Amino acid sequence: MGIVDNVNFENRCGHFRADDENGELFAWLIDAGLTGTRVRDLFTEFCERLNKRGVQIKRGNIALSAIHPQVSAFMYTWRRGEGLVTNTNFLHSDIPGEGWFASPFFFMLTNKIPFLHRPLTQGSELDFPVLVEFRDEGMTDWFCQIFDFGWGFENQSLETSAGLVTSWASDRPGGFTEEEFRILSKAIPVFGLAAKGIASFRTARSMLETYIGRDTAGKVLSGQVRRGSVDSINAVLLYADLKGFTKLSDTIERVELVEMLDSYLDHMASPIEAVGGEILKFMGDGILATFELTTADERSVQEICKTALDVTEKMKEGVDRLNIKRRDISKPTMELDIALHVGEVMYGNVGSETRLDFTVIGPAVNEVSRIEALCDDLGSNLVASGDFVRTCADAAASLRSCGFHELRGVREPIELFCRD
Repeated sequence: MGIVDNVNFENRCGHFRADDENGELFAWLIDAGLTGTRVRDLFTEFCERLNKRGVQIKRGNIALSAIHPQVSAFMYTWRRGEGLVTNTNFLHSDIPGEGWFASPFFFMLTNKIPFLHRPLTQGSELDFPVLVEFRDEGMTDWFCQIFDFGWGFENQSLETSAGLVTSWASDRPGGFTEEEFRILSKAIPVFGLAAKGIASFRTARSMLETYIGRDTAGKVLSGQVRRGSVDSINAVLLYADLKGFTKLSDTIERVELVEMLDSYLDHMASPIEAVGGEILKFMGDGILATFELTTADERSVQEICKTALDVTEKMKEGVDRLNIKRRDISKPTMELDIALHVGEVMYGNVGSETRLDFTVIGPAVNEVSRIEALCDDLGSNLVASGDFVRTCADAAASLRSCGFHELRGVREPIELFCRD
């Protein structure tokens, strides 16, 4: 194919250009799905484009499954002349009300029905209360179409089903026309495919951020996935561990133990995340976090170190508050030990050919965990290395020297500082 032919081909197919109105709608959907438009924006413009195309949509609604630690689904409702009128997040902890069990969505999902159509004619018997409400509002026709994303969950219960639920209502006298149904029957599946494409990437990002942290997830999604690809960074390292967890694990029921651990870890993690620290790992009853020293500027280094020191106080205060609540209801409690250190670490991909861990390695990582192990011996819930104290001018005012101590695997004894 020559240069001219290439240009002509690009003019015909580049950006999925089309020759008619339907083709333009499909081309826009494909482009939007490929470029990652937000689902709520995709849905809003899709409804508006349908109306401009002559499809008399009065109300559109979509519910999109989410693979997220807190949110189970996102729901958006659009109305002609009003735009997006609802934007709802459903949490895993939400308990469905009677309206859900009486809805056509519940009926369709439990009976694995992908399509349902109900004309909203006056005087007709309607089998779902919400459709009676729509008819009373002046709507004349309604249908719902469900798309399974095929993500292959082992448990296909309602709580874990992954896909898209769409519903559409018209206020045209007599309901949707044959031409409108013809357009919608082709356009809605393309919309579903575009929504899946957007949701798939956002789900991957959400899962990575949940399991490996925000900054690390950004590195992985940007393509830094080659084994052995590591960077050296200078950082404050924080290692925190709960005292007494191992002993309690032998005396408490499993469900109660997990709930208790989650409560403590939440109070430990929140102060770190609130100031932009990176939690690298939850290690049983402990946390490893970093505060990267992104610059050599002395003032910036001091601010980051002070932030890390302040975080340890907030972590302790949070755990203390939790302990008071638990004691009031005769529940077992745990205390918190924290270590602070500073040093250069290697940050990147380590592992086998098929299983990688994006983490920090290096002597400083081993040292901070061994410093924390000395909290009991030193009688302090916060122990910091001399390197940290010399880097952080504010540390000297709140920490006292506990002398030099040997750390396993470290050649020379190091000076440690304790909080009174």
